[in-house]
Amino acid sequence: MSYCYNPTCQKPQNPDKNIFCQSCGAKLILREHYRLLKPIGIGTFSRTFLAVDQDIPSKPICVIKQFLPVGIPGKNAAQNISEIEKASASFSREALQLDKLGKHPQIPSLLAYFVVSSYRYLVQEYIEGKNLAQELKEQGTFNEQKIRKFLREILPVLQFIHKNQVIHRDIKPENIIRRGTNENEYDWGRNLYLVGFGAAKAISTNPAVKSGTVIGSPEYTAPEQLIGQAVFASDIYSLGVVCIQLMTLLDPFDLRHGEEWLWQEHLPRPVSTSLNNIIDRMLEPALQQRYHSVEEVLNDLMQTTKSSWEGYESLESYGDQVRTVAFSIDGQTVVSGGEDNSIKVWTLKTGSEPRTLGGWMFSHSGWVQEVAFSSDGQTLVSGSNDGTVKVWNLGTGKLVRTLGGWLGQDWGAVQAIAISQDGQILASGHGDKTVKVWYLNSGKMRGYLKGHTAWVESVAISPDGKVLASGSGDKTIKLWDVGTGRLLLTLTGHSDVVRSVAIAPDGQILASGSSDNTIRLWQLATGDLLGILQHPDGVNAVAISPDGLILASGCRDGNMYLWNPYTMEELGVLSQEAVVNAVTFSVDGQMLAAGCGDGSVGIWRRLS
Repeated sequence: MSYCYNPTCQKPQNPDKNIFCQSCGAKLILREHYRLLKPIGIGTFSRTFLAVDQDIPSKPICVIKQFLPVGIPGKNAAQNISEIEKASASFSREALQLDKLGKHPQIPSLLAYFVVSSYRYLVQEYIEGKNLAQELKEQGTFNEQKIRKFLREILPVLQFIHKNQVIHRDIKPENIIRRGTNENEYDWGRNLYLVGFGAAKAISTNPAVKSGTVIGSPEYTAPEQLIGQAVFASDIYSLGVVCIQLMTLLDPFDLRHGEEWLWQEHLPRPVSTSLNNIIDRMLEPALQQRYHSVEEVLNDLMQTTKSSWEGYESLESYGDQVRTVAFSIDGQTVVSGGEDNSIKVWTLKTGSEPRTLGGWMFSHSGWVQEVAFSSDGQTLVSGSNDGTVKVWNLGTGKLVRTLGGWLGQDWGAVQAIAISQDGQILASGHGDKTVKVWYLNSGKMRGYLKGHTAWVESVAISPDGKVLASGSGDKTIKLWDVGTGRLLLTLTGHSDVVRSVAIAPDGQILASGSSDNTIRLWQLATGDLLGILQHPDGVNAVAISPDGLILASGCRDGNMYLWNPYTMEELGVLSQEAVVNAVTFSVDGQMLAAGCGDGSVGIWRRLS
């Protein structure tokens, strides 16, 4: 099919072989070069066509934009002249910017710019694919992983434009195209193209633009651009708006209350605190608070994804399996418990022997399955196969009290311990299928949580102290209201024992590790499954770093696996060469400890 380029033609469609339009007689080969195939867009002052370049043997497809200097009904002559002049300047500006910027591999190249029969034409490279508005409609919301990849790919394009002293001024989903014809062809690597340079503005070496024409799409436009004073940071603002639209599937106007963006409450799944902070800073209405450059955004974005670790020290515990480890608040003291029934206190990098808590009189009489510190670092709590929970003063090394005593034998082994962030509540998981909840300061029991059909293997308390998660030999995770003891949700899906549970510092994500070789990630508030992380062997332990960006898993294959719990990307593997029974982060997140089946405690230090 050939399409007539004459705007006044009444029947513009023609057979392929026609040289002249059978309706109006106009030539169908534009500039003896291009055959128009079909219209793909229409604006107030322009039409856009898909075309083929017949002058080149391969007959490549291109895009042709035709400028139409026509009046707008309802406006007087002076108004129409003004509007046409603005549109004409915009058309020329788009050609100029494409000529200048089209050498970048993610910006369409300008192929030609000419006039035929008093109409101006702009010919540019054709990018086969779908824009992000179409992709969003077809595939649904972007999760954190897709947003981070999107930003890592599009920000360098924006950086290139800004370095060439150009402000795009119309960043929106329709102006970002992903090359590819279907989802399987999207490789998410340098595959996004930025188009729509009709609003672009070249500026001097001074990044500020004096008051001028208000241009751009209002729902994506920064406050200063709305008064004709666009700067580089205006594009960053618009890109931030695109991000929250991609994550929520809502029109930007529906995410805004005055100058305040209320996007987090509309997320179908949580994002990390770091991404939340990046997007919020991109959306700052005040220029002083917003990112000033693309480089600043990229620095923050990459800071949250890079990490490397080195072996710091190996603590030998004489051959008995280490079942649990914990860092004191100073990061230089590590406590371990294991199958020798003892609790050892290690001081890092001193080479000294550990001290043992309790001695023969007060120590546990069974394996020490769990140790945990209160938030002030002064109180240590231990749980044992002997059915008791012991509370220790770490400074003096003395036993403060034992919870359970001889009655504890009826409760079965204590498999798990968790302390609330405010240090008020202690939870213990038991072999009798219950979770006991205690007041830590007094040692008095607050109540029982009953509902599991097998022993309770793991417990965790949310940062706000309101939700308790328990994992069990019955292959389920149960979520409880700490205040009332009411069962909120039962999470199913694991096919074996749930060995460990951990809750992210922002309280949004719950991680559960199982002997079924997986970690499952859940949205804590709803119980929705967010994803599954596969392992080569059973997962014995999970821990989440204080910044929430690293999930460490201890595996039976002798390795610790590091993941980003929000993007589900694997960040690295740390080898311990023995079954990893326990993992924990230091309070500052710079150290990681592993308790192993060969009796050692491996200490790792973060390099970046």
